[in-house]
Amino acid sequence: MLSFITRRLLLMIPTTFGVAFVVFALFHLAPGDPALVMMGVGGEMNQNSDGEARIDTFRREHGLDRSLPVQFFNYIGPFNLDRDGISLFSTPFTERVVEEVELESGVKIDEGLPLPIIYLPGTSDEDIATMDGMVAVVANDDAGEGEWQQASTGLVEFGKEALPAIFTALEALVFDVERGGPQIDRLGAILERSMDHKPVVAAEREAELGKGALIRHWFGHYYQNGGLRVTNTGENPWGGLITGDLGDEMQSKESVGSELWTRLKVTVPLSLISVFFSYLIALPLGIFSVRKQGTVLDGMLTVILFVLYSIPTFWAALMLILVFGATGLDWLPVLGLHDKDAASMGRAEWTWDLVLHSILPVATLTYGSFAYLSRQMRAGMLDVIRQDYIRTARAKGMSERVVIYKHALRNSMIPVITLLASILPILIGGSVIVEKVFNIPGMGMYAFEGLLRRDFNIIMATTLFVGVMTQFGILLSDITYSLVDPRIRNE
Repeated sequence: MLSFITRRLLLMIPTTFGVAFVVFALFHLAPGDPALVMMGVGGEMNQNSDGEARIDTFRREHGLDRSLPVQFFNYIGPFNLDRDGISLFSTPFTERVVEEVELESGVKIDEGLPLPIIYLPGTSDEDIATMDGMVAVVANDDAGEGEWQQASTGLVEFGKEALPAIFTALEALVFDVERGGPQIDRLGAILERSMDHKPVVAAEREAELGKGALIRHWFGHYYQNGGLRVTNTGENPWGGLITGDLGDEMQSKESVGSELWTRLKVTVPLSLISVFFSYLIALPLGIFSVRKQGTVLDGMLTVILFVLYSIPTFWAALMLILVFGATGLDWLPVLGLHDKDAASMGRAEWTWDLVLHSILPVATLTYGSFAYLSRQMRAGMLDVIRQDYIRTARAKGMSERVVIYKHALRNSMIPVITLLASILPILIGGSVIVEKVFNIPGMGMYAFEGLLRRDFNIIMATTLFVGVMTQFGILLSDITYSLVDPRIRNE
């Protein structure tokens, strides 16, 4: 048995990676851009350069601009491929796609759309303030030659760290290239020294855009060279799923792992209680239905259970709220797991408040499961009692109670135990409707919110957890088989 469990646990590792790959692929195949969903779709935001810059910044900040293989292996780990990651790698971040422009003469040139450029992650606030100040001096026409020279030298010494500040200043001049010509020349001179590149601008394009052609040339060169090969700092060399790092939420920057643990402390107890009550009610009902097979009572019970199983979860939850909530009998609270003043309650009062708030959600999670399980228990029991050894037991004069509970029950449990492999993960990962209706901050709600926001890390974490729970459910079922039926051995 021990070797069997060990093999199954080891098999879970590649299976989990396979699940991660499938979820990753589906996420990127789904229509819609996560950056657009989070930053806002439509409206003025996507109609101006500021909106485009913010969306572009979001993509680069969360690595959505990198190639899909790099994104996947960065999530899996154990190497952190972000800019603060292991120094053996150069992070293939992009800044902007270079546009190919065809001139009237037929010549094709590469240009970049001028946009504000963010600083590299890890740049200190002090350095940012210093570089911004130097750029402001270079862009100030009233400053003297000495000040310009001193500021330019300082920016060159900062190297690539200063490029975002310089290019952001260039972007601000794109609509005023005539008055900003001297500033563009001074900033361009710094770029020549910093990037070791002598710009060559097509005369035809310069006649059309003036100094704007030079700005677009510099941006194109930066997108192709300045922002692609950034050596990682090595501050945080390890990361990813293998190291237990589930990443951060894209908007709030909160740790997904911490938030998932908080949500699971809500969802798991409710789900386990629901599973317990489902089996506690379903097994006796199934046995009772078999013992009363063919009677009016059995027929009524069958109809009632089929009706319960057919009722949609959201409708049942809403009906329970209407009947037992403030709009009906006002017996039970219907929102959340605690009253607003729960923090000031004593331990006993706090626990009782939690119990009252949990009754309706647990009932909603339970009714469909026990209705289905009881039917499976009945079917399994009916199949077993038709076996020869059951007829032999009856022929020996054993009472019906002994035949049912001693000889038939254990074998008839096998189909019900099989369902445990699917019921447990479904309840834990599929409680979206119940948590939404009763406003419970659990894992189901978390997964739903992540899906609406197209938050990659939330979707991956919640889906992987359900996948792992499914594998543990199957393993638990296999182990339980050998306990209820000695003829089954897991080797």
